[in-house]
Amino acid sequence: MALDYLTGKLTDKDLPPDNESWYQGLRKNSPGKLFPYLVEDSGKITTVYVLEKCGDDLVQLTVQDILDNTDHATYGCTPDKLPFMRPTGPRSPQVGPVIKRSYDRTEGGGPSEKTLVTTMKYFSEIAQEDKPWSPYFQEILNILNCTRIKIPNGDIINWRESGYANMLACAVDKIGPQSGTVFLTVRDSKGRLPGENAMYVDYLLTEKLAGERYATLQAPAKEKETCCLCNKRDVAVFPNALKGAGINLNNVDRAGAFPGIDTLQAWKKYALCGSCADLLYIYKFHVLKKAGPKRDRQPFGARIAGDNALIIPSFIPGLTAESRLEVIEEAKDYIENISTDVEQDEDSFLDLLKDKETILNLVIIWADVGQEIGNVTGMITNVLPSRLKELSEINGKSLDWKHPLFPKVKLQQGLVNFDPDLSLRALRLLFHRPGGKKAEGANKSRQLFQVKRQIAASVYLQNQIPLERFWEEVLATARWYWLNAIEQKDGHKGLLYEGLSKKGPFLTGAGWTRHLNWWLYYFKKVGVIEMEKEHFEPNMDELKKYFGPESGINTPDKAFTFMLGVLYGKLLQVQAARGVNVSANALSWLKRLTLRGKDLPELYIKVREKLLAYDTEKNEEVRKLITEIGRVGLKLNMENIKLDDVQTNYYLLLGQSMTADILPAKEKNKRSEN
Repeated sequence: MALDYLTGKLTDKDLPPDNESWYQGLRKNSPGKLFPYLVEDSGKITTVYVLEKCGDDLVQLTVQDILDNTDHATYGCTPDKLPFMRPTGPRSPQVGPVIKRSYDRTEGGGPSEKTLVTTMKYFSEIAQEDKPWSPYFQEILNILNCTRIKIPNGDIINWRESGYANMLACAVDKIGPQSGTVFLTVRDSKGRLPGENAMYVDYLLTEKLAGERYATLQAPAKEKETCCLCNKRDVAVFPNALKGAGINLNNVDRAGAFPGIDTLQAWKKYALCGSCADLLYIYKFHVLKKAGPKRDRQPFGARIAGDNALIIPSFIPGLTAESRLEVIEEAKDYIENISTDVEQDEDSFLDLLKDKETILNLVIIWADVGQEIGNVTGMITNVLPSRLKELSEINGKSLDWKHPLFPKVKLQQGLVNFDPDLSLRALRLLFHRPGGKKAEGANKSRQLFQVKRQIAASVYLQNQIPLERFWEEVLATARWYWLNAIEQKDGHKGLLYEGLSKKGPFLTGAGWTRHLNWWLYYFKKVGVIEMEKEHFEPNMDELKKYFGPESGINTPDKAFTFMLGVLYGKLLQVQAARGVNVSANALSWLKRLTLRGKDLPELYIKVREKLLAYDTEKNEEVRKLITEIGRVGLKLNMENIKLDDVQTNYYLLLGQSMTADILPAKEKNKRSEN
């Protein structure tokens, strides 16, 4: 992608048929054109002040516009002629004779005089070294050591007599107040700007870009080896190339990142040649440069399963560069024109890529993208566009799915959105634990991240979801909803009713359970959880619509538990209407959702006893439900219910969430219950 991006940027007409050969030729013959992409972006700097020798012991300071036109005349100043590299620290010497000159009303011009003294000393040290670029720095020093400088207004100043530490300090001061940052540079004896001088270009490429960015004292460059990425042989390789290019995979910048080997041998595992390292740098700092109306959108990025991820397309072999570049340009246009509305964001980026016939597959990498691509926590490879199209079709059809167990209340869009999409953002909500700060640790657990990503991988690759881990996290989430209900006043309502108030809809435990049921059905429809082959059908006519394939209830055990959950929910309604402390009473009976199938007979007896005491069984619908529960219980022998804690508590919760529909409260009690 970086190579295609670079080709598109630096080729005016037809793209080269072999952009790899073109790239290597560019590095050899016109490396100056690469500098805007390998060094810090000059941003909106449009002005440069130039020091140039114009007489005996006299240097002239002139001002020029920086023109974005590579065909400009020889003396025209284009960005590629001013390759700027940021110093390693705020007080470090400038890398070369391309200096960012800032201005502050209080402090005056910058860099500081102290920094410029250090810079001249640094230039002198380089000039005295036996390096190919040493003569260039000596030439620049000769110019800067002239004692007289002619400033733009025509005045000639002897900087020594005027008390300046050096000519650079004088120039920085005499540029005067500026509304923004400008460049200060030096032409050599032949009138060339730094980016036009081959020796300075070699210095930046070899000493700075490769030597300092891609290697360290502990892990220096290794000559005549093989690049781990392009497999080129007999080249210098750099062990710090990934880190230097802004890509920190596996925390390669820390000690111990190379297990079992000495750091000096790091090149054997991670080293890349300079050509590949530079392309990775271009990918990180240019292809992935944030864009959009507010410059805060990540190209080729989305929140997959609720967490930040990079999406990397792999193209069909043999395609022309134009075909690949089209995808990059469309991705950029998509980000640039994206709405600032929270509902329309980069999470929809997969919808764009799924229709690209040039893409063979996609790689999804969960990582943070800032100053570097780091904190890589997961990866999915070989995601096929055809699978994304299939999922997109199912997502569209799912909007018409209707069933009494599915959510009735449409939640607000934006951050609270359970609707299916290709980014699977609903997984964040599906496993989000309520409870505010108390739940922060649970919501940030590594195990939870892994499960969400395993689910995403299963959906994209059409593999079976790891059900044991899936249900562990589901039950953990349910327990947080249950704890929340116990601790809040009237918290039981959240377990019985979907949330709807004057301020709009909101998520409750009952709403979460209904959404969970919907997503379980979705996972079955997309082939990652096995669909039940048979389905339980009750005798009670009023209950029949609550069963079927959407319910997942395929055995008498599950049916009994679901119906008991409905009856238990009725008890919660009745106790609340009578002013009973529900949290201290019936809510405690589920023992924080640790019940198993063997515990259900005891729960059934306790619920029946309370309902009898409250005369609730006088209600005809309640009696019908109790009759149906008894019929199923006799058929399966309640003492032998084999459900584990996951199935037991899920179907109890699902039943509770249906209580208000199956056994609605009497009109006179609704106000107090709702």
